[in-house]
Amino acid sequence: MSQQDSNEQLSRSDRVASSTRASDRASAQRKKSNRMLRTIFLGTVAMIGGVFWLGDQYGVDRAETLNLLVTSAGFVVLLALAGLAGAGCIWLIRRLFSKNK
Repeated sequence: MSQQDSNEQLSRSDRVASSTRASDRASAQRKKSNRMLRTIFLGTVAMIGGVFWLGDQYGVDRAETLNLLVTSAGFVVLLALAGLAGAGCIWLIRRLFSKNK
């Protein structure tokens, strides 16, 4: 077997190994994403449970505690929407100015 044939086989095996590693990385990223979603969900459930527990400990009515949680969630959603609106404005300004050039 010549040196060139040997190099071609090595190059093919490197490509196969590289694609396998790439698929392994993609699979690991999907697993990390699922873990992150699970962690966010469990953290949210624990936080809501903790707020209700604290409300019970301090004698706050459950309806009032629920009202405060809904108000807090609304405020968080409002802040997220404000952030999205700001990002949209920046995107629009960049798009308008890039067309002029």
